[in-house]
Amino acid sequence: MFTLLFLILTGIGAFILFRSLDRKSKKRVGAGVTVIAVTVLFFLFLDFWGEELWFDALGYNGRFWTLFLAQGGFVVTGGLLGLGIISGLLYALPNTKRMLRYAAYLLSVLIGGLWGFGNWNVFLQFWHKVNTGLADPILGQDTGFYFFTLPFLDQIYSVLLTLSILGLAVSYIARYTLEQHGNNLAITRADDIDAYRSDRLLFFNGGILLLVLAGGKYLDRFHLLYSDLGAVSGPGWTDVAIILPTLTVVIILTTLMGLLLFIPAGRKVLQRLLFRFRISRDKMAEYTLGAVAAVVAAVWFIGLSLIPGSFQNFRVEPNEISYEKPYISHNIEFTRHGFNLTKAENREFPVEEAFTREMVESNQTIFNNIRLWDWRALDAVLKQFQEIRLYYEFNNVDIDRYTFDGQYRQVMVSAREMVPTNLPVESQTFVNKVFKYTHGYGLALTTVTEFTPEGLPNLLVKNIPPESQYKELEVLKPQIYYGELTDNYVITNSIEPEFDFPKGDENQYVSYGGSGGVQLSNFWRKLVYAYKMGDIKLLLSSYPTAESRLMFDRQIEERVKKLAPFLELDKDPYIVNADGELYWIIDAYTTSKYFPYSEPFSSQEEIQYKEGEEQRRLRVQHKRVFEGVNYIRNSVKITVNAFDGSVNFYIFDDEDPLIKVWDDIFKGMMKKREDMPPALLSHIRYPVDYLLMQGLVYAKYHMGDPEVFYNQEDLWIRATEKYYGEVQPVEPYYIMWQQPDAEQAEFSLILPFTPKNRQVSIGWIAGLCDPGNYGRFLAYSFPKEKRVLGPQQVETKIDQNSFLSGQLSLWDQRGSRVIRGNVLAIPIENTIIYVEPIYLQAETAAYPELRLVCVMHDDKLSYAKTFDEALEGLFSEAAPLPERIEGQPAPPAQTTADLIKRAQQAFDDYLKATGEKRFQEASQALEQLQRALEGLASEQ
Repeated sequence: MFTLLFLILTGIGAFILFRSLDRKSKKRVGAGVTVIAVTVLFFLFLDFWGEELWFDALGYNGRFWTLFLAQGGFVVTGGLLGLGIISGLLYALPNTKRMLRYAAYLLSVLIGGLWGFGNWNVFLQFWHKVNTGLADPILGQDTGFYFFTLPFLDQIYSVLLTLSILGLAVSYIARYTLEQHGNNLAITRADDIDAYRSDRLLFFNGGILLLVLAGGKYLDRFHLLYSDLGAVSGPGWTDVAIILPTLTVVIILTTLMGLLLFIPAGRKVLQRLLFRFRISRDKMAEYTLGAVAAVVAAVWFIGLSLIPGSFQNFRVEPNEISYEKPYISHNIEFTRHGFNLTKAENREFPVEEAFTREMVESNQTIFNNIRLWDWRALDAVLKQFQEIRLYYEFNNVDIDRYTFDGQYRQVMVSAREMVPTNLPVESQTFVNKVFKYTHGYGLALTTVTEFTPEGLPNLLVKNIPPESQYKELEVLKPQIYYGELTDNYVITNSIEPEFDFPKGDENQYVSYGGSGGVQLSNFWRKLVYAYKMGDIKLLLSSYPTAESRLMFDRQIEERVKKLAPFLELDKDPYIVNADGELYWIIDAYTTSKYFPYSEPFSSQEEIQYKEGEEQRRLRVQHKRVFEGVNYIRNSVKITVNAFDGSVNFYIFDDEDPLIKVWDDIFKGMMKKREDMPPALLSHIRYPVDYLLMQGLVYAKYHMGDPEVFYNQEDLWIRATEKYYGEVQPVEPYYIMWQQPDAEQAEFSLILPFTPKNRQVSIGWIAGLCDPGNYGRFLAYSFPKEKRVLGPQQVETKIDQNSFLSGQLSLWDQRGSRVIRGNVLAIPIENTIIYVEPIYLQAETAAYPELRLVCVMHDDKLSYAKTFDEALEGLFSEAAPLPERIEGQPAPPAQTTADLIKRAQQAFDDYLKATGEKRFQEASQALEQLQRALEGLASEQ
């Protein structure tokens, strides 16, 4: 509707304008221009005012005006800069080329304006730049120069290069059209003067372009700090010994060529040096510029490509380690700094063989918090039993910890959000989506360990309205207006009552009592937001009142990104119950690709592993936004109130120069860590994305010796495990863990590693989460002489157990599916135990049930229906499980004919799935075939 109105009004203005041009009426021209301008400005103002009201309602009006005025100032400055530069470059353009001049002016203003608008962050960071106190080892520049000044100089160079190319192109077009004019008409003295001026202008713009290119080559000296020519990222021997001095020669030569083109005598010298034959005066400028360009390009190619390449290939690479050793050391040092690994606490984990009952008794906090629920299995259970109505949805399951009943417990929690699009199509009306179904309600929470006799989670917070088993977990304000799935706008406090929650056969309604959203206090605000939401119904509806509040941009990540576009957000926001109110906590990162000598992060991970004797590769794609990043800090924690949408930013790394600069730019926007309420501070976590990124870098950069690093003698890779029959990398996982020298267990995030092409464990890293130790990065390596099982080996041990493999095969044969949970390696004092839960899901059921728990220490395996029973089995001769497990019917007898039939069917399924390139199903069919053949073998 508003788009149509805009087109009609601008169409009217354009009609008046074109009609007036035919009649040469200045008044009508003015009227047409006025109609178009007023229409455009009116709609721009509606959008502007709507944004300003949104920021003001959140309390970030200062942030809005700072960025708005900065972007506006940069657009105007960029436009004027472009116009000023192109005016100078075209000073001698013949008067006969007036239209060409004006077209160049317009284009330069657009280039400059867009350049200023698109680089506001670079300019602001340069204006507020700080030093870091760390200098690069080659040029001696403070790394703050690379963070803030070099990106600014790069952008200055890019706009100067673009405008100088534009100036040269316009100069050439002017000269070319004069030549065409001379070929068709008698040449007058005025034409001769214009040709002379055009030649001079062409030389002038050619000289300017060469000077700009010389400036670019000067910047290339600093870009050598990101060179990938040598053995590692950053300058190597060839860069420092050959390219760096050659760049000086190239800069001088290019500058000299550019200056000679300015001076008539210099141009004559160039022409005498470059040409041994007569050239017509009309072609002299083109030939001279072409010859100069060829000479410069040849020097660049020989000096910056051919000679360095020859040295690298024939001198350095045959003796690479001896040449590159000091530069590898620089790369190790700066990469560790870039990924915040300089503070890593490297330790050896002794891996003692003893595991006693006394260790269990003295580490009850750990054993009471070993995670048996895989988050994917729990998510399926919650969707089945706790969504309650079709318009509610659990997006994912998060892991956190709470103190209740005097105990510190690890829990799994998920928010129940409202998704109106899940309603039947006929119920997805404007009134329902905007006024009635406005918010989600409450959450589900369970400990990571407990489950019912039926294999379901023992929920400590459940149902609607929320029922809590402990006072500390009570949810006093359960409404969720802002979440991960809230991507539509809603209006509260309208005439239409808001649905709150279902109550038996009836519904409970509520009137919003918070401060979230923008108050629709008058007609003009309704008009503004009807336009911004693109929905005329909002303006025409009689439901909103002067007390109504419009909530939009409710998706928490989009909401935060709108406030802080300079931060990169973690992929996993998590819900927190703090003193009865619900909050989302989001981890945020400051990143850069300009940190010198640091290895850029690759978002494509490749894991090499062996399956039997066969070597395989597993490729994993990480967040593309981190591709090429060589500096990262988890500098900020963000909280979003689920009820009113208020957002707070807390700085957790005040040593980070990037966050220092942004804090100075947007003064008052961010708070200190000490300002975070204790109820929220107790729930901060070491983020998964951050530890994974650090871990992938540490896997290579824990090697500090340049020779060991060069030979990759001690390379680590992420451990792998199987889930649904597919090999996948182990994700970082949260556990309760007590350091060997600590007094109590704490919430931690750990990630195990194995050597390349081997499945034994070689070490692991941990990020500590509790406020007292938050941010500490611990790295443990195992003694080389010790054999420590990796996750895949634990699964192999389970598969090799005759009773377990038989039981799992029987379950799979009876129309059910066995799901293996994560293999968790749990450090207990100076030893490690392994835990793997096993779930069973019937084909007709939408959720799995926990059926077995396997516990392993060293080479001893124990299994039972509960964790406590399985743990007890490690200290005794555990009896095998009965063939009939409670809750499961006895399996029917399998005849030889049945097994042959099953084998044939599995083989046919395998061939069909392979032919259709459904490899996951083919793998499952192959497993079924293997089980059937094993059954036949046992019949012999």
